[in-house]
Amino acid sequence: MKYTFWLCLACFLTVSSEVFAQEADSTLKYYWVTFTDKADSPYQIDKPESYLSERAIARRKKWGIPITEEDLPPSPQYLSALQELGASVHHRSRWLNAATILIPESRIIDVADLPFVDEVEYVGFPYEKRERQKINIKGDSLLSKKLDGQYYGYANRQIEWLNGDTLHQLGYTGSGIWLAVLDGGFIGVDTNPFFDSLQADGRLLLAHDFVDGDQEAYESSTHGTKVLSTMAANVPGVMVGTAPGATYACIKTEDTRGEYRIEECHWVAGLEYADSLGADVVNSSLGYTTFNDRQMDYAYGNLDGKSSVASLAADIAFRKGMIVVTSAGNEGSSRWKHIGIPADAKLAFSVGAIDFSGERASFSSLGPTADGRIKPDIAAPGAWVTVADAYAFQATIGSGTSFAAPILAGLVACLWEAFPEKSNEQILDAIKRTASQAHSPDVELGYGIPDFGKAYFDLFSSKDSLPQDAPAAPLAPEKK
Repeated sequence: MKYTFWLCLACFLTVSSEVFAQEADSTLKYYWVTFTDKADSPYQIDKPESYLSERAIARRKKWGIPITEEDLPPSPQYLSALQELGASVHHRSRWLNAATILIPESRIIDVADLPFVDEVEYVGFPYEKRERQKINIKGDSLLSKKLDGQYYGYANRQIEWLNGDTLHQLGYTGSGIWLAVLDGGFIGVDTNPFFDSLQADGRLLLAHDFVDGDQEAYESSTHGTKVLSTMAANVPGVMVGTAPGATYACIKTEDTRGEYRIEECHWVAGLEYADSLGADVVNSSLGYTTFNDRQMDYAYGNLDGKSSVASLAADIAFRKGMIVVTSAGNEGSSRWKHIGIPADAKLAFSVGAIDFSGERASFSSLGPTADGRIKPDIAAPGAWVTVADAYAFQATIGSGTSFAAPILAGLVACLWEAFPEKSNEQILDAIKRTASQAHSPDVELGYGIPDFGKAYFDLFSSKDSLPQDAPAAPLAPEKK
């Protein structure tokens, strides 16, 4: 059977009212359609330039990762056949050989009957597109008092707690690392002076919105703005992030108007876009457990790293040489309690939250996964941390694993800058190996609180290779 019964039940219902039937026939819905193969593809494994950037190809070559059929886009012939049935292709997935389509629900049986279609799943419905909210922030309207002698300003504690300042003092700020941020919107990023250095240095890459299918990502939500600020803000004395020297791509995958599984499809498309750009690190402060349509809800048993297309894609991204940092979730005080999706992915680096006493923040979601794996992997400050205000040139406060993840992701970028010859697996292993609970990981904080000074020392001391032009190895300082 090519479609899940409860998702497509409406396709089989018979109604007596002809008027009602006509209305149902015209109802547009989103479906995730997977294909049986990539037959007759015009794309070639030995000519990846048509679907991957030069940087993405270079990443694969660097780590000896072969370009395979998995990297090829879905067959254009299959997409054309869907369009002939009245479908609009919203986006497609190379890795999962699938497409998200918008089509009247009355036609979905015809789609399911196509010989090259494997599965069809209803994932949501379209909203009317909103006009972009324009934000104008004057560069001279700094409302936060600068802190004398505090380079990181109000962000000082969240960086020092992870010993991230050691990496910065050694000269590693994320330079040369491309970091993609998947989120729900980035209001003000293109105008807020906290991000001026990104604009001035050409380190703000082309944004993309996979929700509405355009380039307008600086809209819809301030969540992505705050997330980005914990890494990229660069106003000494007020707020400096964990990776002020990195290059960033703002990718909108979350639809703030509702919660449906199509957001996981957006997430997959956004992650593959990050891959095609050549991103090294991805931060995702998003998670999925329950939805507006309760029949889409996940159960704890689905936290197996295989039940969601997002979790599957996160693991593939790692195998392509990337590091995917994701928030564990904010359900620790709720009835659900558990981590969300895609934090359950085996190869995603899932981050829980601590407060500034070093204890788990009460809201931080708990592991393990349904199949018994340790999650979250690690923990970082996420309660009452400093973030940038999207509407004014000032620092403000926020809480959530949404901020713990990027605070850590920025320092991951700095550590990788220091050791570019180390693989994604070696970088993450060093972080876990030198964290506070390395020898006794649990389901609250995973391997514990990272110490990036110790992680640097651990990698520096390895005998196989050293960073190019590396400074003298620092003493591994104790946790403050």
